[in-house]
Amino acid sequence: MTLQLAYHTVQQTLLVLSPEILLLAVAVAMMTAAPFLRVSRRGWCGLAAVGLVASLLALIATRDVQPDVYVGSAVNDAMAFYVRLFVILTGLVLIGLAHREPPEDRSAEFFGSFLMIQAGAMLVAASNDLILLFIGLELVSIPTYLLLYLSRRTASTQEAATKYFFLSIFASALLLYGMAFLYGIAGTTNLKALSVLTTSLPYVPHLWLGLLAVVFIIAGLCFRVAAVPLHFYAPDVYQGSPVVIAALLSWIPKVVGFVAMIRALTSVLAFKGLDDELVHKTVLLCWIIAAATMTLGNAVALLQTDLKRLLAYSSIAHAGYLMVGITAAFAGGAEGSAFYYGVEGVLFYLAAYAFMTLGAFGVVLALRKRDGRPVTTIDDLSGLGLTQPVVAVGLTLCLLSLTGIPGLAGFWGKLQIFASALSAASGDEARPLQVLAVVGMLNAAVGAFYYLRIIVLMFLKPAEEPVDAVGGWPVALATGACVSLSLLVGLYPAPISRACREAAVAANVHPAPVAESAPVVVGARDVAPSPAPVRN
Repeated sequence: MTLQLAYHTVQQTLLVLSPEILLLAVAVAMMTAAPFLRVSRRGWCGLAAVGLVASLLALIATRDVQPDVYVGSAVNDAMAFYVRLFVILTGLVLIGLAHREPPEDRSAEFFGSFLMIQAGAMLVAASNDLILLFIGLELVSIPTYLLLYLSRRTASTQEAATKYFFLSIFASALLLYGMAFLYGIAGTTNLKALSVLTTSLPYVPHLWLGLLAVVFIIAGLCFRVAAVPLHFYAPDVYQGSPVVIAALLSWIPKVVGFVAMIRALTSVLAFKGLDDELVHKTVLLCWIIAAATMTLGNAVALLQTDLKRLLAYSSIAHAGYLMVGITAAFAGGAEGSAFYYGVEGVLFYLAAYAFMTLGAFGVVLALRKRDGRPVTTIDDLSGLGLTQPVVAVGLTLCLLSLTGIPGLAGFWGKLQIFASALSAASGDEARPLQVLAVVGMLNAAVGAFYYLRIIVLMFLKPAEEPVDAVGGWPVALATGACVSLSLLVGLYPAPISRACREAAVAANVHPAPVAESAPVVVGARDVAPSPAPVRN
Protein backbone atom coordinates (compact mmCIF):
# COMPACT_ATOMS: atom_id res chain seq x y z
CA MET A 1 0.00 0.00 0.00
CA THR A 2 2.85 2.37 0.89
CA LEU A 3 4.69 1.63 -2.38
CA GLN A 4 1.50 2.12 -4.38
CA LEU A 5 0.88 5.44 -2.65
CA ALA A 6 4.47 6.56 -3.26
CA TYR A 7 4.32 5.57 -6.96
CA HIS A 8 0.98 7.32 -7.42
CA THR A 9 2.28 10.44 -5.67
CA VAL A 10 5.40 10.56 -7.86
CA GLN A 11 3.24 10.36 -10.98
CA GLN A 12 0.98 13.15 -9.77
CA THR A 13 3.95 15.28 -8.68
CA LEU A 14 5.49 15.01 -12.16
CA LEU A 15 2.17 16.06 -13.67
CA VAL A 16 1.95 19.03 -11.30
CA LEU A 17 5.49 20.08 -12.24
CA SER A 18 4.98 19.53 -15.99
CA PRO A 19 4.85 23.31 -16.74
CA GLU A 20 8.26 23.78 -15.11
CA ILE A 21 9.67 20.65 -16.75
CA LEU A 22 8.47 21.91 -20.13
CA LEU A 23 10.15 25.29 -19.65
CA LEU A 24 13.41 23.66 -18.60
CA ALA A 25 13.28 21.32 -21.61
CA VAL A 26 12.84 24.25 -24.00
CA ALA A 27 15.65 26.18 -22.27
CA VAL A 28 18.07 23.24 -22.46
CA ALA A 29 17.15 22.61 -26.11
CA MET A 30 17.81 26.26 -26.97
CA MET A 31 21.18 26.34 -25.26
CA THR A 32 22.22 23.00 -26.77
CA ALA A 33 21.16 23.89 -30.31
CA ALA A 34 22.63 27.41 -30.32
CA PRO A 35 26.19 26.42 -31.37
CA PHE A 36 24.87 24.32 -34.27
CA LEU A 37 21.99 26.40 -35.63
CA ARG A 38 21.98 29.90 -37.09
CA VAL A 39 18.81 31.44 -35.65
CA SER A 40 18.21 35.15 -35.27
CA ARG A 41 17.60 36.86 -31.95
CA ARG A 42 13.98 37.32 -32.96
CA GLY A 43 13.68 33.56 -33.57
CA TRP A 44 15.03 32.63 -30.12
CA CYS A 45 12.78 35.24 -28.51
CA GLY A 46 9.76 33.81 -30.32
CA LEU A 47 10.69 30.29 -29.25
CA ALA A 48 10.92 31.41 -25.63
CA ALA A 49 7.47 33.00 -25.91
CA VAL A 50 6.09 29.76 -27.40
CA GLY A 51 7.61 27.87 -24.46
CA LEU A 52 5.82 30.16 -22.00
CA VAL A 53 2.50 29.69 -23.81
CA ALA A 54 2.97 25.90 -23.83
CA SER A 55 3.75 26.02 -20.11
CA LEU A 56 0.56 28.01 -19.55
CA LEU A 57 -1.49 25.37 -21.37
CA ALA A 58 0.16 22.61 -19.32
CA LEU A 59 -0.63 24.52 -16.13
CA ILE A 60 -4.31 24.80 -17.05
CA ALA A 61 -4.49 21.14 -18.12
CA THR A 62 -3.07 19.88 -14.80
CA ARG A 63 -5.00 22.19 -12.49
CA ASP A 64 -7.12 19.38 -11.00
CA VAL A 65 -4.20 17.04 -10.21
CA GLN A 66 -3.90 16.80 -6.41
CA PRO A 67 -1.04 14.72 -4.94
CA ASP A 68 -1.08 13.79 -1.26
CA VAL A 69 0.35 16.87 0.44
CA TYR A 70 1.92 14.83 3.26
CA VAL A 71 3.89 12.66 0.83
CA GLY A 72 4.41 14.73 -2.32
CA SER A 73 7.11 17.38 -2.62
CA ALA A 74 4.86 19.62 -4.75
CA VAL A 75 1.40 21.00 -4.10
CA ASN A 76 -1.21 22.11 -6.62
CA ASP A 77 -3.44 24.33 -4.49
CA ALA A 78 -4.96 27.67 -5.47
CA MET A 79 -1.86 29.56 -4.36
CA ALA A 80 0.40 27.45 -6.56
CA PHE A 81 -1.93 27.83 -9.53
CA TYR A 82 -2.49 31.58 -9.34
CA VAL A 83 1.13 32.49 -8.59
CA ARG A 84 2.42 30.28 -11.41
CA LEU A 85 -0.20 31.70 -13.78
CA PHE A 86 0.85 35.23 -12.93
CA VAL A 87 4.55 34.41 -13.28
CA ILE A 88 3.93 33.09 -16.80
CA LEU A 89 1.91 36.16 -17.81
CA THR A 90 4.53 38.58 -16.47
CA GLY A 91 7.14 36.41 -18.19
CA LEU A 92 5.50 37.23 -21.51
CA VAL A 93 5.70 40.92 -20.57
CA LEU A 94 9.40 40.59 -19.76
CA ILE A 95 10.01 38.74 -23.03
CA GLY A 96 8.46 41.69 -24.85
CA LEU A 97 10.70 44.12 -22.99
CA ALA A 98 13.82 42.01 -23.61
CA HIS A 99 13.30 41.19 -27.28
CA ARG A 100 16.18 43.45 -28.38
CA GLU A 101 18.41 43.24 -25.31
CA PRO A 102 20.95 40.42 -25.92
CA PRO A 103 23.52 40.45 -28.73
CA GLU A 104 22.73 38.12 -31.62
CA ASP A 105 25.50 35.64 -30.74
CA ARG A 106 24.30 35.21 -27.12
CA SER A 107 20.54 35.46 -27.55
CA ALA A 108 19.84 31.69 -27.22
CA GLU A 109 21.67 31.52 -23.89
CA PHE A 110 19.96 34.74 -22.75
CA PHE A 111 16.40 33.58 -23.43
CA GLY A 112 17.20 30.06 -22.22
CA SER A 113 18.40 31.49 -18.90
CA PHE A 114 15.25 33.59 -18.74
CA LEU A 115 13.06 30.49 -19.11
CA MET A 116 15.01 28.81 -16.31
CA ILE A 117 14.31 31.79 -14.06
CA GLN A 118 10.61 31.50 -14.88
CA ALA A 119 10.68 27.78 -14.09
CA GLY A 120 12.42 28.47 -10.77
CA ALA A 121 9.86 31.08 -9.75
CA MET A 122 7.02 28.69 -10.58
CA LEU A 123 8.76 25.88 -8.69
CA VAL A 124 8.89 28.01 -5.53
CA ALA A 125 5.13 28.62 -5.76
CA ALA A 126 4.39 24.88 -6.07
CA SER A 127 6.92 23.70 -3.47
CA ASN A 128 5.73 21.60 -0.55
CA ASP A 129 9.21 20.63 0.58
CA LEU A 130 12.15 22.61 1.90
CA ILE A 131 14.56 20.94 -0.53
CA LEU A 132 12.41 21.65 -3.57
CA LEU A 133 11.88 25.21 -2.33
CA PHE A 134 15.63 25.76 -2.12
CA ILE A 135 16.13 24.27 -5.59
CA GLY A 136 13.51 26.67 -6.96
CA LEU A 137 15.21 29.66 -5.34
CA GLU A 138 18.59 28.64 -6.75
CA LEU A 139 17.01 28.06 -10.16
CA VAL A 140 16.11 31.74 -10.05
CA SER A 141 19.48 32.95 -8.74
CA ILE A 142 21.98 31.03 -10.89
CA PRO A 143 20.51 31.91 -14.33
CA THR A 144 20.27 35.53 -13.14
CA TYR A 145 24.07 35.59 -12.94
CA LEU A 146 24.12 34.50 -16.59
CA LEU A 147 21.60 37.15 -17.63
CA LEU A 148 23.68 39.86 -16.00
CA TYR A 149 26.75 38.58 -17.85
CA LEU A 150 25.11 37.77 -21.20
CA SER A 151 23.67 41.26 -21.66
CA ARG A 152 25.65 43.88 -23.52
CA ARG A 153 28.94 43.80 -21.63
CA THR A 154 30.32 46.95 -20.10
CA ALA A 155 32.41 47.58 -17.00
CA SER A 156 29.26 48.52 -15.06
CA THR A 157 27.35 45.36 -16.04
CA GLN A 158 30.30 43.15 -15.09
CA GLU A 159 30.55 44.91 -11.73
CA ALA A 160 26.81 44.42 -11.17
CA ALA A 161 27.07 40.71 -12.02
CA THR A 162 30.00 40.24 -9.63
CA LYS A 163 28.24 41.99 -6.73
CA TYR A 164 25.03 40.06 -7.23
CA PHE A 165 26.91 36.75 -7.55
CA PHE A 166 28.84 36.95 -4.29
CA LEU A 167 26.00 38.42 -2.22
CA SER A 168 23.55 35.87 -3.60
CA ILE A 169 25.83 33.01 -2.56
CA PHE A 170 26.05 34.47 0.94
CA ALA A 171 22.25 34.80 1.15
CA SER A 172 21.77 31.23 -0.06
CA ALA A 173 24.10 29.98 2.68
CA LEU A 174 22.08 31.84 5.32
CA LEU A 175 18.84 30.43 3.94
CA LEU A 176 20.12 26.85 3.82
CA TYR A 177 21.44 27.13 7.36
CA GLY A 178 18.04 28.29 8.58
CA MET A 179 16.29 25.48 6.73
CA ALA A 180 18.60 22.98 8.44
CA PHE A 181 17.42 24.28 11.82
CA LEU A 182 13.80 24.11 10.70
CA TYR A 183 14.32 20.50 9.66
CA GLY A 184 15.93 19.80 13.02
CA ILE A 185 12.86 21.08 14.86
CA ALA A 186 10.48 18.46 13.46
CA GLY A 187 12.51 15.93 11.51
CA THR A 188 10.77 16.48 8.18
CA THR A 189 11.21 18.68 5.14
CA ASN A 190 7.52 18.42 4.10
CA LEU A 191 6.01 21.86 4.72
CA LYS A 192 2.44 20.71 5.41
CA ALA A 193 3.71 18.15 7.89
CA LEU A 194 6.00 20.78 9.44
CA SER A 195 3.04 23.03 10.26
CA VAL A 196 1.21 20.14 11.92
CA LEU A 197 4.27 19.02 13.88
CA THR A 198 5.28 22.46 15.13
CA THR A 199 1.70 23.12 16.24
CA SER A 200 0.38 19.90 17.75
CA LEU A 201 3.33 17.86 18.97
CA PRO A 202 4.77 18.35 22.46
CA TYR A 203 8.45 17.79 21.60
CA VAL A 204 9.19 21.04 19.76
CA PRO A 205 12.77 21.95 20.79
CA HIS A 206 13.94 24.98 22.68
CA LEU A 207 12.74 28.43 21.67
CA TRP A 208 16.17 29.57 20.51
CA LEU A 209 16.51 26.73 18.04
CA GLY A 210 13.28 27.81 16.36
CA LEU A 211 14.34 31.45 16.52
CA LEU A 212 17.64 30.65 14.79
CA ALA A 213 15.71 28.96 11.99
CA VAL A 214 13.43 31.96 11.57
CA VAL A 215 16.25 34.53 11.68
CA PHE A 216 18.44 32.77 9.11
CA ILE A 217 15.56 32.00 6.73
CA ILE A 218 14.26 35.57 6.86
CA ALA A 219 17.82 36.90 6.40
CA GLY A 220 18.33 34.75 3.32
CA LEU A 221 15.00 35.81 1.85
CA CYS A 222 15.57 39.49 2.69
CA PHE A 223 18.30 39.47 0.05
CA ARG A 224 15.84 38.15 -2.55
CA VAL A 225 13.25 40.85 -1.81
CA ALA A 226 15.82 43.66 -1.21
CA ALA A 227 14.76 44.26 2.40
CA VAL A 228 16.89 45.66 5.23
CA PRO A 229 19.54 44.62 6.20
CA LEU A 230 20.43 42.86 2.91
CA HIS A 231 19.17 45.60 0.62
CA PHE A 232 22.41 47.43 -0.09
CA TYR A 233 23.25 45.62 -3.33
CA ALA A 234 20.08 46.75 -5.12
CA PRO A 235 20.93 50.37 -6.13
CA ASP A 236 24.37 49.49 -7.52
CA VAL A 237 23.16 46.35 -9.32
CA TYR A 238 20.12 48.11 -10.79
CA GLN A 239 22.21 51.05 -11.97
CA GLY A 240 24.88 48.83 -13.50
CA SER A 241 22.41 46.50 -15.24
CA PRO A 242 20.52 47.04 -18.49
CA VAL A 243 17.01 48.40 -17.92
CA VAL A 244 15.28 45.13 -18.74
CA ILE A 245 17.45 43.20 -16.25
CA ALA A 246 16.70 45.83 -13.60
CA ALA A 247 12.99 45.32 -14.36
CA LEU A 248 13.38 41.56 -13.91
CA LEU A 249 15.29 42.04 -10.64
CA SER A 250 12.58 44.34 -9.33
CA TRP A 251 9.85 41.72 -9.82
CA ILE A 252 10.94 38.05 -10.00
CA PRO A 253 13.08 37.93 -6.81
CA LYS A 254 10.30 39.71 -4.90
CA VAL A 255 7.61 37.25 -5.84
CA VAL A 256 9.78 34.22 -5.09
CA GLY A 257 11.03 35.71 -1.83
CA PHE A 258 7.63 36.54 -0.40
CA VAL A 259 5.99 33.34 -1.65
CA ALA A 260 8.85 31.42 -0.01
CA MET A 261 8.19 33.30 3.26
CA ILE A 262 4.54 32.31 3.09
CA ARG A 263 5.31 28.67 2.28
CA ALA A 264 8.25 28.08 4.63
CA LEU A 265 7.48 30.34 7.61
CA THR A 266 4.09 32.00 7.75
CA SER A 267 2.07 28.91 6.91
CA VAL A 268 4.21 26.79 9.24
CA LEU A 269 4.51 28.94 12.38
CA ALA A 270 1.49 31.23 12.42
CA PHE A 271 -0.79 28.42 13.57
CA LYS A 272 0.74 28.72 17.03
CA GLY A 273 -0.69 32.23 17.46
CA LEU A 274 0.73 35.28 19.24
CA ASP A 275 0.58 33.49 22.60
CA ASP A 276 3.54 31.42 21.45
CA GLU A 277 6.84 33.09 22.31
CA LEU A 278 8.49 32.08 19.02
CA VAL A 279 5.70 33.66 16.98
CA HIS A 280 5.78 36.75 19.20
CA LYS A 281 9.51 37.25 18.59
CA THR A 282 9.05 36.57 14.86
CA VAL A 283 6.40 39.29 14.69
CA LEU A 284 8.81 41.68 16.43
CA LEU A 285 11.57 40.81 13.94
CA CYS A 286 9.27 41.32 10.95
CA TRP A 287 8.00 44.60 12.48
CA ILE A 288 11.55 45.97 12.68
CA ILE A 289 12.43 44.85 9.14
CA ALA A 290 9.22 46.32 7.70
CA ALA A 291 9.60 49.70 9.40
CA ALA A 292 13.32 50.01 8.62
CA THR A 293 12.90 48.93 4.99
CA MET A 294 10.03 51.34 4.27
CA THR A 295 11.73 54.28 5.95
CA LEU A 296 15.19 53.76 4.45
CA GLY A 297 13.88 53.10 0.95
CA ASN A 298 11.70 56.19 0.81
CA ALA A 299 14.14 58.50 2.61
CA VAL A 300 17.08 57.72 0.33
CA ALA A 301 14.90 57.73 -2.80
CA LEU A 302 14.21 61.42 -2.12
CA LEU A 303 17.86 62.16 -2.86
CA GLN A 304 18.13 60.25 -6.14
CA THR A 305 18.29 61.75 -9.62
CA ASP A 306 19.35 58.60 -11.50
CA LEU A 307 16.19 56.80 -12.69
CA LYS A 308 17.38 53.25 -12.04
CA ARG A 309 18.71 54.08 -8.59
CA LEU A 310 15.46 55.84 -7.76
CA LEU A 311 13.45 52.81 -8.86
CA ALA A 312 15.83 50.58 -6.87
CA TYR A 313 15.17 52.48 -3.64
CA SER A 314 11.48 52.51 -4.55
CA SER A 315 11.69 48.72 -4.82
CA ILE A 316 13.24 48.58 -1.34
CA ALA A 317 10.40 50.71 0.04
CA HIS A 318 7.78 48.44 -1.52
CA ALA A 319 9.51 45.42 0.03
CA GLY A 320 8.86 47.16 3.35
CA TYR A 321 5.15 47.52 2.58
CA LEU A 322 5.00 43.81 1.73
CA MET A 323 6.74 42.96 5.01
CA VAL A 324 3.84 44.70 6.79
CA GLY A 325 1.54 42.04 5.31
CA ILE A 326 3.90 39.26 6.42
CA THR A 327 3.95 40.74 9.94
CA ALA A 328 0.15 40.85 10.00
CA ALA A 329 -0.06 37.24 8.81
CA PHE A 330 2.19 36.06 11.64
CA ALA A 331 0.32 38.13 14.22
CA GLY A 332 -3.15 37.12 13.05
CA GLY A 333 -2.66 33.38 13.53
CA ALA A 334 -4.13 30.80 11.20
CA GLU A 335 -7.40 30.69 13.10
CA GLY A 336 -7.95 34.44 12.78
CA SER A 337 -9.10 36.29 9.68
CA ALA A 338 -6.12 38.64 9.90
CA PHE A 339 -3.85 35.78 8.87
CA TYR A 340 -5.70 35.40 5.58
CA TYR A 341 -5.94 39.17 5.13
CA GLY A 342 -2.17 39.46 5.57
CA VAL A 343 -1.35 36.75 3.02
CA GLU A 344 -4.07 38.00 0.66
CA GLY A 345 -2.70 41.53 0.94
CA VAL A 346 0.83 40.36 0.13
CA LEU A 347 -0.33 38.43 -2.95
CA PHE A 348 -2.54 41.29 -4.19
CA TYR A 349 0.26 43.81 -3.67
CA LEU A 350 2.69 41.61 -5.60
CA ALA A 351 0.27 41.55 -8.54
CA ALA A 352 -0.25 45.31 -8.43
CA TYR A 353 3.47 45.92 -8.03
CA ALA A 354 4.22 43.83 -11.13
CA PHE A 355 1.93 45.98 -13.28
CA MET A 356 3.18 49.33 -12.07
CA THR A 357 6.91 48.66 -11.83
CA LEU A 358 7.22 46.72 -15.11
CA GLY A 359 5.20 49.46 -16.80
CA ALA A 360 7.52 52.15 -15.45
CA PHE A 361 10.65 50.23 -16.50
CA GLY A 362 9.08 49.60 -19.91
CA VAL A 363 8.68 53.33 -20.52
CA VAL A 364 12.25 54.03 -19.44
CA LEU A 365 13.46 51.22 -21.71
CA ALA A 366 11.61 52.61 -24.73
CA LEU A 367 12.92 56.17 -24.49
CA ARG A 368 16.07 57.28 -26.31
CA LYS A 369 17.69 60.64 -26.89
CA ARG A 370 18.16 61.87 -30.43
CA ASP A 371 21.77 60.66 -30.47
CA GLY A 372 20.70 57.14 -29.43
CA ARG A 373 21.72 57.35 -25.77
CA PRO A 374 19.18 56.04 -23.20
CA VAL A 375 17.55 58.30 -20.65
CA THR A 376 19.30 57.92 -17.30
CA THR A 377 18.18 60.77 -15.02
CA ILE A 378 14.85 62.25 -14.05
CA ASP A 379 15.85 65.50 -15.79
CA ASP A 380 16.00 63.58 -19.08
CA LEU A 381 12.21 63.18 -18.78
CA SER A 382 11.62 66.94 -18.70
CA GLY A 383 9.00 68.01 -21.24
CA LEU A 384 8.02 64.45 -22.09
CA GLY A 385 4.36 65.38 -21.69
CA LEU A 386 4.72 67.82 -24.60
CA THR A 387 6.90 65.75 -26.94
CA GLN A 388 5.54 62.24 -26.19
CA PRO A 389 2.13 62.72 -24.49
CA VAL A 390 0.94 59.10 -24.75
CA VAL A 391 4.16 57.75 -23.26
CA ALA A 392 4.08 60.42 -20.53
CA VAL A 393 0.50 59.51 -19.59
CA GLY A 394 1.45 55.82 -19.36
CA LEU A 395 4.40 56.57 -17.09
CA THR A 396 2.22 58.90 -15.02
CA LEU A 397 -0.36 56.16 -14.41
CA CYS A 398 2.39 53.75 -13.28
CA LEU A 399 3.93 56.33 -10.95
CA LEU A 400 0.54 57.28 -9.49
CA SER A 401 -0.15 53.58 -8.91
CA LEU A 402 3.20 53.23 -7.14
CA THR A 403 2.17 56.23 -5.03
CA GLY A 404 -1.13 54.59 -4.08
CA ILE A 405 -3.56 57.07 -5.63
CA PRO A 406 -7.21 55.85 -5.47
CA GLY A 407 -8.54 54.39 -8.69
CA LEU A 408 -5.31 52.53 -9.47
CA ALA A 409 -4.04 49.07 -8.52
CA GLY A 410 -1.43 50.33 -6.07
CA PHE A 411 -4.11 51.97 -3.92
CA TRP A 412 -5.92 48.68 -3.29
CA GLY A 413 -2.62 46.93 -2.58
CA LYS A 414 -1.65 49.43 0.11
CA LEU A 415 -5.19 49.45 1.51
CA GLN A 416 -5.21 45.67 1.96
CA ILE A 417 -1.72 45.64 3.47
CA PHE A 418 -2.42 48.37 6.03
CA ALA A 419 -5.92 47.08 6.81
CA SER A 420 -4.50 43.64 7.60
CA ALA A 421 -2.05 45.21 10.07
CA LEU A 422 -4.80 47.22 11.75
CA SER A 423 -6.96 44.11 12.26
CA ALA A 424 -4.24 41.55 13.02
CA ALA A 425 -4.58 41.57 16.81
CA SER A 426 -6.65 42.99 19.64
CA GLY A 427 -5.95 44.60 22.99
CA ASP A 428 -2.41 45.58 23.92
CA GLU A 429 -0.99 43.32 21.21
CA ALA A 430 -2.70 45.41 18.53
CA ARG A 431 -0.90 48.64 19.39
CA PRO A 432 2.49 47.83 17.76
CA LEU A 433 0.75 46.68 14.59
CA GLN A 434 -1.36 49.82 14.49
CA VAL A 435 1.82 51.86 14.85
CA LEU A 436 3.36 49.87 11.97
CA ALA A 437 0.34 50.65 9.78
CA VAL A 438 0.69 54.37 10.60
CA VAL A 439 4.42 54.23 9.80
CA GLY A 440 3.51 52.64 6.47
CA MET A 441 0.97 55.36 5.66
CA LEU A 442 3.47 58.10 6.48
CA ASN A 443 6.06 56.42 4.29
CA ALA A 444 3.55 56.21 1.45
CA ALA A 445 3.09 59.98 1.78
CA VAL A 446 6.86 60.49 1.64
CA GLY A 447 7.10 58.24 -1.39
CA ALA A 448 4.51 60.34 -3.18
CA PHE A 449 6.99 63.23 -3.31
CA TYR A 450 9.61 61.62 -5.53
CA TYR A 451 7.00 60.04 -7.81
CA LEU A 452 5.11 63.32 -8.23
CA ARG A 453 8.41 65.15 -8.82
CA ILE A 454 8.90 63.11 -12.00
CA ILE A 455 5.34 63.87 -13.15
CA VAL A 456 5.86 67.58 -12.57
CA LEU A 457 9.07 67.49 -14.63
CA MET A 458 7.32 65.71 -17.49
CA PHE A 459 4.41 68.13 -17.79
CA LEU A 460 5.54 71.47 -16.32
CA LYS A 461 9.21 71.79 -17.27
CA PRO A 462 10.44 72.33 -20.83
CA ALA A 463 12.53 69.62 -22.43
CA GLU A 464 16.29 69.99 -22.07
CA GLU A 465 16.89 67.50 -24.88
CA PRO A 466 14.12 65.83 -26.93
CA VAL A 467 13.60 62.09 -26.51
CA ASP A 468 11.89 59.57 -28.76
CA ALA A 469 10.03 56.32 -28.07
CA VAL A 470 11.91 53.67 -30.08
CA GLY A 471 11.33 50.41 -28.22
CA GLY A 472 9.38 48.68 -30.99
CA TRP A 473 5.92 47.11 -30.90
CA PRO A 474 6.78 44.32 -28.37
CA VAL A 475 7.88 46.91 -25.81
CA ALA A 476 4.85 49.07 -26.59
CA LEU A 477 2.50 46.10 -26.23
CA ALA A 478 4.07 44.89 -22.96
CA THR A 479 4.18 48.36 -21.44
CA GLY A 480 0.66 49.18 -22.61
CA ALA A 481 -0.64 45.97 -21.03
CA CYS A 482 0.94 46.87 -17.68
CA VAL A 483 -0.41 50.41 -17.75
CA SER A 484 -3.88 49.25 -18.76
CA LEU A 485 -3.99 46.58 -16.05
CA SER A 486 -2.85 49.09 -13.42
CA LEU A 487 -5.90 51.15 -14.34
CA LEU A 488 -8.37 48.27 -14.83
CA VAL A 489 -7.44 46.53 -11.58
CA GLY A 490 -7.75 49.86 -9.79
CA LEU A 491 -11.25 50.32 -11.14
CA TYR A 492 -12.33 46.69 -10.71
CA PRO A 493 -10.08 44.81 -8.23
CA ALA A 494 -12.59 42.05 -7.36
CA PRO A 495 -11.29 39.23 -9.64
CA ILE A 496 -7.67 39.49 -8.51
CA SER A 497 -8.72 40.05 -4.90
CA ARG A 498 -10.89 36.94 -5.04
CA ALA A 499 -8.06 34.88 -6.50
CA CYS A 500 -5.66 36.13 -3.82
CA ARG A 501 -8.19 35.28 -1.12
CA GLU A 502 -8.55 31.73 -2.46
CA ALA A 503 -4.77 31.40 -2.59
CA ALA A 504 -4.37 32.65 1.00
CA VAL A 505 -6.93 30.17 2.31
CA ALA A 506 -5.59 27.25 0.27
CA ALA A 507 -2.02 27.84 1.43
CA ASN A 508 -3.07 27.03 4.98
CA VAL A 509 -5.52 24.17 4.53
CA HIS A 510 -4.46 20.79 5.89
CA PRO A 511 -6.42 18.04 4.14
CA ALA A 512 -6.52 14.47 5.35
CA PRO A 513 -3.84 12.20 3.81
CA VAL A 514 -4.77 9.86 0.97
CA ALA A 515 -3.92 6.78 3.05
CA GLU A 516 -6.20 7.58 5.98
CA SER A 517 -5.84 4.19 7.62
CA ALA A 518 -2.10 4.46 8.23
CA PRO A 519 0.28 7.16 9.42
CA VAL A 520 2.25 9.02 6.81
CA VAL A 521 6.01 8.75 7.15
CA VAL A 522 7.67 12.12 6.72
CA GLY A 523 11.32 12.62 7.42
CA ALA A 524 12.35 11.03 10.70
CA ARG A 525 8.92 10.81 12.34
CA ASP A 526 5.45 9.46 11.72
CA VAL A 527 2.56 11.85 11.57
CA ALA A 528 -0.82 10.30 12.22
CA PRO A 529 -3.59 11.67 10.02
CA SER A 530 -5.84 12.58 12.94
CA PRO A 531 -3.93 15.70 14.15
CA ALA A 532 -4.22 17.28 10.67
CA PRO A 533 -7.66 18.89 10.60
CA VAL A 534 -8.87 21.01 7.76
CA ARG A 535 -8.52 24.67 8.67
CA ASN A 536 -10.66 27.07 6.66
